[in-house]
Amino acid sequence: MIKPTQKRLTIIFTTIIIVFNVLILVFTYSTFNRSMIRSFVSHLHKDVRDEFIVHVKTGDFDTLERLREDEVFQVYSSDGLLVTGTIQFRSFDLPVDRQLLAAAFSGKQDYNIEEYRGQRYLILYTPINDKYAGRVSLALTELAGYQRNFWSLVLPMLPIMLVVSYFVSRYLVRQAMKPIADVFTFQENFSSNVTHELRSPLASLKGNLEVALRKERNADEYRATLRLGLKEVDRIVELINNLYMLASSKFKPLDLLMKEANIREMTEEIIESRKPDIVAKGIELDLAGLSTVSCTCDQGLMRRAIENLIDNAIKFTPNGGTIKIELARKKNCLNFTISNTCERINRDEIANFFEPFYRGDNAISRSIEGKGLGLYIARYIIRSHGGDITIRTSEENLCTIEILICSN
Repeated sequence: MIKPTQKRLTIIFTTIIIVFNVLILVFTYSTFNRSMIRSFVSHLHKDVRDEFIVHVKTGDFDTLERLREDEVFQVYSSDGLLVTGTIQFRSFDLPVDRQLLAAAFSGKQDYNIEEYRGQRYLILYTPINDKYAGRVSLALTELAGYQRNFWSLVLPMLPIMLVVSYFVSRYLVRQAMKPIADVFTFQENFSSNVTHELRSPLASLKGNLEVALRKERNADEYRATLRLGLKEVDRIVELINNLYMLASSKFKPLDLLMKEANIREMTEEIIESRKPDIVAKGIELDLAGLSTVSCTCDQGLMRRAIENLIDNAIKFTPNGGTIKIELARKKNCLNFTISNTCERINRDEIANFFEPFYRGDNAISRSIEGKGLGLYIARYIIRSHGGDITIRTSEENLCTIEILICSN
């Protein structure tokens, strides 16, 4: 859906850009023509005033008729008869515009452009005195040359303009559509992963119920089935809560209920609840760097973020490994660090650890339970508090996750 939309928008934008450029060219060409015509009119007016009219006013028609100029100057009497002009005035037999000639006799100067013997002429009608009015004609060969030069420059640029317009449009459309494409990709992956993750607990719940109904069972067997069913329901509820948070993570930060919280006490409570898992794996726990630190945060969400990080550390710490948790305040920043020994991690994987539903090679090879949402949700919570979370590994197979939240 995104690619066809991008193509349609690219074509639309390309068309708009080309039409806009064509309109600019037409406007430029029109402005250029008007400017040249005004220049020619000004030139003709000056020649009439400085070279021709003086001979008419003094009655020196002989000198006027011997003048050789690029323009053809003709003098008309008030009854519309051709009286005199420059040397070519009799052979230039373009019919007179009676309306413009009458306007010239009333003291108004005006012009038009007419075709004569395959050539365009600028015809200026100008007043002289009460007895005469003049018509001066100039072949627009120079203007035609300018026009040819204009189009000889513009026409070769049109294919280049078309290509550039297309690629510029495609780039702009892709940039504008990128957030939308990301959202569509996210939704597609989200739907696919939700279907996959819900199928397993629902199938297990359905299977247990079907087995329980195949024959009559005693109370203890029914209780065992209900306990298994309740466990699967808890898994589904936890997954739905995570998915709800995941769905909103792409669009807005979390709504926070801020209050003062003792982070050390919170961490110790979480560790105490995980003691059975820690003891079972023989993990050595180092809490020497756990200082008493409080901060203003959403207690429920902050607890969930720390739970996710501690659970993640316990899962991926091999039997007999170590987990070290440090908590301190550095200037105006809360610094929470959890380090654990781990299997060797491919450095290329680290960039994907915070992606939703990502399962690393170690998790897959060791069949570690999880949905690949813990780190993603923890980061979402921390970033909603204005902080950030980072992860790094060392050559000694030590994985360190650090939370940093700074207050103003």
